Amino acid sequence: MATPNASLAPLQFPDGSASYTSPSGDKILGSVNGPIEVGARNVQPEEATIEVVVKPGVGISGVGERYVENILRGVLSRVILAREKHMPRRGIVITLVVLKNKGTDGKVAERGGSCLSILPSLLHTALLALLSASIPLSMIYTSTFIAASRTGELIQNPSNDVVKTAASLHVLAFSSKGHLLLNESEGEFDIDTWDKVYELAESICRGGPGLRKEDGDVEMSCMKAGQSLEQFVRDTVEDKIREDLAWKIATT
Repeated sequence: MATPNASLAPLQFPDGSASYTSPSGDKILGSVNGPIEVGARNVQPEEATIEVVVKPGVGISGVGERYVENILRGVLSRVILAREKHMPRRGIVITLVVLKNKGTDGKVAERGGSCLSILPSLLHTALLALLSASIPLSMIYTSTFIAASRTGELIQNPSNDVVKTAASLHVLAFSSKGHLLLNESEGEFDIDTWDKVYELAESICRGGPGLRKEDGDVEMSCMKAGQSLEQFVRDTVEDKIREDLAWKIATT
């Protein structure tokens, strides 16, 4: 199965940036600027203002982009420590560009189509860009996209053909503390199907129950064979830190 790919700080001028390629081939480029000064109309006296901008790779933004912006803002407002020192009355701007989205020509979704398939890629790019910018966070998170077929089969990262024929589509996001941060679903499904989707999504995002310690941390020695998305994010950040501090490591 294809694995995701990510890099930190591919852009020179933003405070933080990241690129992310999903297992299905979607590619997102994200940047973060903040904390920065904001206009008098947008200033919040006790916390930072969080602005999320999603842009298609071609053409102009539409309803799909506005829809996912609201979802992203809702998740990010729960993990960004907007009330930390030096954060009130400032702004954090997260910009995400859809460079490639299979089947939709660089847009978030086809007209009248589902926006769910691109959501995990946008969420992961935003998180990695925030980490690159050293924005204070209360926790990290990971997300996955699952389709339930009409025969009850659950498919991770489904193709466009599977999405079109699926009985239901689901995007779930879990925090590193085990919280369910996001649950977006479309189609017809019963509670038993959703329970199975939840279990599979949690396993994909955080690792199987056997891979987690009692305190909720992931057992790193067991992750390489079936790496969770949470461990993928941690490894991406660790690789970047190791690269930036290679000169110091070599002299110690």
